[in-house]
Amino acid sequence: MRVEALVRRSPVTISPSATIKQAAEVFAREKIGLLVVTSTVSPARAVAVLSERDVVRAVAAGTPLSSELDSISTKKLISVNRSDPLSKAIRLMVENGIRHLIVENSDGSLFGVLSIRDFLREQRMLQGFLKEEAEEVHATD
Repeated sequence: MRVEALVRRSPVTISPSATIKQAAEVFAREKIGLLVVTSTVSPARAVAVLSERDVVRAVAAGTPLSSELDSISTKKLISVNRSDPLSKAIRLMVENGIRHLIVENSDGSLFGVLSIRDFLREQRMLQGFLKEEAEEVHATD
């Protein structure tokens, strides 16, 4: 299975000049844990990421809510290509201790975000399917 099979929605992006307060509002409205910071609109290319944890750390350190995201976002990006196998994505998440990966198209433009939740949702769906199949097999015996 390829990475693109688990990406369920378009990535939520934000400008590096947006404020911490604006980012917090987007997190709450979209119910997500990671924003992709992009400096271009089309094609969108990730330049950084911002997690809810980054915002919490900044607020705890006394960073003003009016500060731009460029000052607190993570610029070291870890990404996968949408056609990469899921095993590569899992390995990168484990090796780097992260819960989200940037997913790119072959030209480097932004395709989406892969979250650990996406893996958990897929696992639950497969377990449910296997359970139903097993029950159906036993019912016909």
